[in-house]
Amino acid sequence: MNRSFMCAAEVGRRDLVRDLFLPTLLFAALGGMTWAVRGSSGFGAVKGCVFAGVTWGAAWWFMARDHSGQQARRYTSGWIILALTVGIGISGGRGWMQWSSFFDGILQTNSEKGEFVPISRTYGFVWLFLAGMPWAGLGACILAWCASGRPLRAWEWSLRIACGFGMAYLLGTLLFDHYPNIFLPLYGSLKDRYQDLQANPNLRRLIGDNQLAIRHLGFYLGFLIFEVGRKDWMNVKLILTVGIANGLGWALCQNWKWAPGLWPNAKVNWWRCWESSGGISIGVAYGIAFYLVNRRMSAEEKAVTETTSGNSRPYLVWLASFVLMLALGWFMRNQLQRPGLVRSGMLWANIGNIYLGIVVVYGAAYTLYHLVLGHGMSDEERAVRLANGHPDLDWLATFLSLLAILGLFMVGELRGWSGWFVKGEYKPWYSYLYVGMLSVFGVAYYLLNFRVAADEKTLRETSECLQDPHLERLGAYLGLLLGLGLSIKNGSRGWANIYPKMFPEGENYWGDVFWRVIGPLMLACLVALLVWGLISVRSRRSNGNLFPHALWLMGLVLIIQNVIAQLITGPLSNWREMVFNIYYLVLFLISGTIVVYFHLMKDRSLSQGSV
Repeated sequence: MNRSFMCAAEVGRRDLVRDLFLPTLLFAALGGMTWAVRGSSGFGAVKGCVFAGVTWGAAWWFMARDHSGQQARRYTSGWIILALTVGIGISGGRGWMQWSSFFDGILQTNSEKGEFVPISRTYGFVWLFLAGMPWAGLGACILAWCASGRPLRAWEWSLRIACGFGMAYLLGTLLFDHYPNIFLPLYGSLKDRYQDLQANPNLRRLIGDNQLAIRHLGFYLGFLIFEVGRKDWMNVKLILTVGIANGLGWALCQNWKWAPGLWPNAKVNWWRCWESSGGISIGVAYGIAFYLVNRRMSAEEKAVTETTSGNSRPYLVWLASFVLMLALGWFMRNQLQRPGLVRSGMLWANIGNIYLGIVVVYGAAYTLYHLVLGHGMSDEERAVRLANGHPDLDWLATFLSLLAILGLFMVGELRGWSGWFVKGEYKPWYSYLYVGMLSVFGVAYYLLNFRVAADEKTLRETSECLQDPHLERLGAYLGLLLGLGLSIKNGSRGWANIYPKMFPEGENYWGDVFWRVIGPLMLACLVALLVWGLISVRSRRSNGNLFPHALWLMGLVLIIQNVIAQLITGPLSNWREMVFNIYYLVLFLISGTIVVYFHLMKDRSLSQGSV
């Protein structure tokens, strides 16, 4: 009895180390570096959050995956890299500068003239908590999409997306506009100043920061509500854990406004210290979530996760769901239209129309499919077809819809994907290249698989291995290409900006020069990946390790991101900057050690035959 108890205790301690302590330490170390870089030269906003997102995404994916074909954890998909790159990247499209002064007990109205009013420090804690939840939580929402158990139908994806946009519209537009006293600090006593924004420019910025924070919180809560409605409690736990943990962490950090008072004579870049601790907070949140939702599953848990309903979908049932899709599509059309982006190209200004058009074409195609074949497809049949990499119309409609929304949110980055065709000119169609090629790939991939049926023999042969290796690999490589490509692009600009003697023309000029090399290389890599994905359609099954070079991929991410961090931190003659170069090196050594340890442990488990 004592021996059994001791063995169980030893196993428990080992699991705590491998599933909680080391993942949390790795995420925190990566956050300490990448989030500090987020606010450095060449980065900021979406650019900086993409830098952090791809690093965390690669780390989660690397730690979660086993070297065997059968995966023992729920959240292991290669698409996680792209999910966190995009989710955390989108979160960066807002600011937080106006809340820092709350911790000094002041609300700035016109900082240039030194005008302010007193305010309770409580407002600082509240707004950093509200901002911190979706800043980390939106990435968790999209990460949750990579492991939803039963594959969702197109109408369910429409509802999932509409829940996020609907709650964002409700909180960030309707309620914010009608009840400003709730969302704007001291609105009752400062109403006249809030209405005179020319004389109070800081209040204009405060309105923008607060509205975007509430809007992003709406996205976060809307996506969470959808998972609650599905009763997918693992996804709920993931999203809540990351959001609440980081909200509390950011509130406690207080933008490091307490530091100058504690060390009055220290000459330290306190703002970068805050950025770094903010990244550590996000890393800790993801580490806790990794332990709570992504430990190894028992055989019973895996059976429940992979269970699908065998009910078929008669045409009348589908028609009812399609009517809902049309209603949601009309709502989304109004949310996605961006007339202000007309200069960036008509495509981006009319994403709402395109989204609704995808829904209508999907309905017409599905009706034709039903009339020709005369029956619907059960959830079980559909799951097997998707597992074999044979996408259906629901998959294609969802793929194109998400791609359109991704293009809209990343339009600021996509616009920069030009300049290497005609120097000094911007042509709107340049920014369509990447989204356009991905759209063509989705349609082509669907058509190549159109004639493949999921008969009983296919069901028997594939019931034990529900994965399409080529699509999953494609997802991982797309995430790395987007995240690392943009990181190199922005890092090179930042490098030029902090060394004016080497690059006297400035970061804009040299950013354009560097992009003439980086841009075509990214385009060539994307073309190669998509062609490979189409060529590999007929040889997709694999029971072995889908990523035999995972260690090298993870190492590539760590090296590239740390080199960028070193290059844009400087000049080295400035000791305030030099300490961060040393700090990044220490974090790199910690991260690399943990990555190598996990790799060796996985190899050891595989050689011992453990699952």
